[in-house]
Amino acid sequence: MRPRKVDLASDWMRSQPRRAFHYWDEVWAALAELHSDEFAVSDDRKTPWFSLHRDMTQDACFLRGDKGLFELVEGAIAEVTSAEVAAVPDVKEPRVWIFQANPKFYRILEALQHLDRKQFLTNRYKDRIHIGDIVLLWMSGNHAGIYAQARVVEGVADRKSDGDDAAFWADPSNGAATKPRVVLAIEKRFLGNPLLKTTIAARKGLANLMILRQPNGTNFPVDADAWELLRRLLPIEETHEPAREVLTWAMKRARAGKIYDESCNELLERFVAETFADGDEHSRDEITCWFTANYPLFKPITVQCHIEKYTTNFRSRVHYNATPEHDLLIRVDDDWARLRLYRPGDDPPPIHHKPDAPKRSKAKTSTKAKQVSPLDRNRRLLAHLATLGELTPGDLEDLGLHEAHLSDWLDSLLARRPEAHVVTPLFLHLIDGDAGPSAFTTRLAAHFMGEHLRRHAPEPIPELEEHVWARFGRWHLTQPHGGDQKTHAYLSMPIREPRDVAASERLDLFAQLPPKVIGDLIREPEFLTEQQSWSADAASKLEGPLSTQLRRSWKRPLLLSTVELLVADDGQVLIGEMERTDVMTRNYVVAGLPLCRHGEWEPAATLGREAAAERLFQHPVAAALLQFEVHRLFASLAGDVAALIHVGGDVAHLELDGAGRGPLWRHVRSMLEQVGYWPVGASTQDSLWAGAVHVMLKNLELLDVFERDGDVLRLTDDYQSKIKAHPGHLQNRGEKPYRVRLSQFLATFHGGQA
Repeated sequence: MRPRKVDLASDWMRSQPRRAFHYWDEVWAALAELHSDEFAVSDDRKTPWFSLHRDMTQDACFLRGDKGLFELVEGAIAEVTSAEVAAVPDVKEPRVWIFQANPKFYRILEALQHLDRKQFLTNRYKDRIHIGDIVLLWMSGNHAGIYAQARVVEGVADRKSDGDDAAFWADPSNGAATKPRVVLAIEKRFLGNPLLKTTIAARKGLANLMILRQPNGTNFPVDADAWELLRRLLPIEETHEPAREVLTWAMKRARAGKIYDESCNELLERFVAETFADGDEHSRDEITCWFTANYPLFKPITVQCHIEKYTTNFRSRVHYNATPEHDLLIRVDDDWARLRLYRPGDDPPPIHHKPDAPKRSKAKTSTKAKQVSPLDRNRRLLAHLATLGELTPGDLEDLGLHEAHLSDWLDSLLARRPEAHVVTPLFLHLIDGDAGPSAFTTRLAAHFMGEHLRRHAPEPIPELEEHVWARFGRWHLTQPHGGDQKTHAYLSMPIREPRDVAASERLDLFAQLPPKVIGDLIREPEFLTEQQSWSADAASKLEGPLSTQLRRSWKRPLLLSTVELLVADDGQVLIGEMERTDVMTRNYVVAGLPLCRHGEWEPAATLGREAAAERLFQHPVAAALLQFEVHRLFASLAGDVAALIHVGGDVAHLELDGAGRGPLWRHVRSMLEQVGYWPVGASTQDSLWAGAVHVMLKNLELLDVFERDGDVLRLTDDYQSKIKAHPGHLQNRGEKPYRVRLSQFLATFHGGQA
């Protein structure tokens, strides 16, 4: 049954002189005057005007034009004379405007998700903005562009923003002030597929748009020529949900860096206080589901990390700087499905420090160094070198040691190189599988005495340790495999070859030349030959760590890291709150997380999420995990076999052709060993590989590189776009040689050979 208001609208339009169209606001205003009871404005945002507009759009009696105006269909209008038609003046074309909103002051994306009608400031052109004008709603900032199209339905007047849209002001006082404003009706939304500023600026004929030339303002006129070009670029499909990363960014702008008014910590504490009763048990999944339902912009991995931080008997909470104020939950029988409230005094003491590794003093004085006994000093040095393989000046400072303490180690166990002392092949041979002090000193003694002791002392002899530490500096110790250059070459590896540096500088200089000079140079065959030699010499600058190692003829030692990143709510990586040795770039061996170089670290140092991701990909484990996904992106184009990363259980698995192919860490290890990385020390143990790959996947989720799609890990849309849009990206073209090897590796599974 047709609504009564549609009949009233049709009757009123028939009673008017013949016109091509009527503004819906004109129809509503007339009906509100004729039938005030039925068309009174209510507090509900879906006013009678909105329902009239909706019903007229759906009714066969009306045609809605491309400008949002209504016309009665042929046959629905009584015949009128040509004189009546001629008596009607031409309807003036509506003007087009761009209205800009700054998400720092007004949450425009959230408003467009919830409102169909809203007010907007008119700081300029008050006399030129009229009912019926078209308005393109523009959000400023990192994701600038057009997110909706609207129509002016109430002209400029002094108003307070005290309706439904008042709730979206970051500072409510801005909406409470009486200022010139218009009322807009939202016609189309492009929240998930906006027309971005970069697309508009690249279109010929639109470079002179005022919002591109002078973007500081609110209201910008758009001339007819520019509108013709813009309307062709506007998306055809409407979308009502913005991309997650765009909405998150915009919400943080309005909330001073916070996604929601309450932090993840505060929300978790509130949920526990409202849901957990003493003695009740709840699952981790129950908490994450509550966050997903009520605060979906928090990533599941972020919520999981906060739960771990508040769980008193979970060892990894020390990586999140857990303090007594975070002692809230306890995990029963190490089961995440059995979380309950922590009971001080009854339950085991909370974990606040790393087991057997208290925070080290950053003392710089030699006085404290002299107080350390030779036994403790050498044990401390052994533990550091077995984990990281290098010793920088900063490491010495952290350990409370100085150069004189290295004299016994030099030549046989340590080699002095630029910027660091590096462990020798003999050291790596002695720590293989077990870097405990007793095992190390027993093997050291056996190496010195010869094969007989090695055969008769297969187990560590603790009684030897103190004697060995006191005497080993006087022994002549030979390196294993003395003629094997492949296991020694890493000691003499230059940080950058001079030829590479010079070639890179020449290419950088060439790119800065004026286009005419570049054009003249590339026409000379001799210059092209020379330029090609520069490109070949500088190839290492354009290659990622995997492809770089692939073309080397020698092995590079690999010591795995299980260090979890500390990421703040605003996305900053808190490297200053992590151990300096854990985040230091190592030049000769692979160890730790390559997040900063010597001299960059300081107690308050932070690193942006994007910068941290790019640095982390200098670690071969991180790069190898990423390349599984990058290979999948391009595999369909080349007809190659692609694999998926499944994370359903405790251990990630690789899936190929719909079938599981075993733990992911086994494939990562196999590929890295093929490339030329050399697992040494504890990194030969399977358990450490499983833990290292698990933690690295978690770190990549925290850095917005990976996200979960059910049980499958995929690249985020944002990181995919970086890879696809920039062929020169280090993880795109820079790892192409490695992906050829990866494709061959996966093909063996596809063919049933592996």
